[in-house]
Amino acid sequence: MKNFTLMTMLYLTALSVKAQKSALTPQTFSLKDKALIASVLNFDRIENTFEDKGKFRAIRFKNMTVDRDSTYYDVEIPASFQDGQEGLKKFIGQNIIRPKNSKGETVLVRFMVERYGEISKIHVLASSSDPMLSAEAIKVVKKMGSWSPAKIQGVDVASYFVLPVKF
Repeated sequence: MKNFTLMTMLYLTALSVKAQKSALTPQTFSLKDKALIASVLNFDRIENTFEDKGKFRAIRFKNMTVDRDSTYYDVEIPASFQDGQEGLKKFIGQNIIRPKNSKGETVLVRFMVERYGEISKIHVLASSSDPMLSAEAIKVVKKMGSWSPAKIQGVDVASYFVLPVKF
């Protein structure tokens, strides 16, 4: 019985090693297999864009249905402050009240920019131990007013935005 158990364990170990080796070796597919894979995965909707030097730039989905009621994390054109990046820096600089004890600390604030540009769902992702800094960062974000929403295929969509507020 001991010999049978030992032989079985050796056989299973050999199978496991063989399976691991085959999982690590590159697989090649025939044109027929590639066509089948592409049709199953609907690759005809994928458009590859490459630079001249062959470096990967982006993969875009053709004819992708954009749901206006969904919130997207990955967008073609991110949401932006109405007055641009410089306007955002100026707005924060003019509206933030810096506590005397703050020493160059940063609060990361995440919020949703709705498809109409309104800001909602404001949360602090990372902050110092001073709750006053978090409260001030949220107050400034609430004052911002409307943004230009993110876009996918030219359609305005809701998306999340993470803003570092420096004190």
